[in-house]
Amino acid sequence: MTQEQSMPSMDAPLLTLTGTEKKQGEGMKSRVWTEVKKQLYLAGPLVAGQLLQNIVEMISIMFVGHLGKLPLAGASVASSFATVTGFSLLVGFSHEPKE
Repeated sequence: MTQEQSMPSMDAPLLTLTGTEKKQGEGMKSRVWTEVKKQLYLAGPLVAGQLLQNIVEMISIMFVGHLGKLPLAGASVASSFATVTGFSLLVGFSHEPKE
């Protein structure tokens, strides 16, 4: 099979019904549920990782909050700066260099 044959068209619907499924009336609902379960299975670890990463950042800010208002403000600004800087670096590394 060539690569063109294996690539679906961008205009093609993701879920299609066959003739028998259209007659039964419940085919689309079960196929949508199956698709949702597949996507949750793939996205679940990513969602859990993102939540855990945010919880670690939040807990460290909470610990600094016990020291006072000024250390809390400094830690919050530093955490935000580190997040934005890291994100900017990742976005910069993701682009192809121009020749």
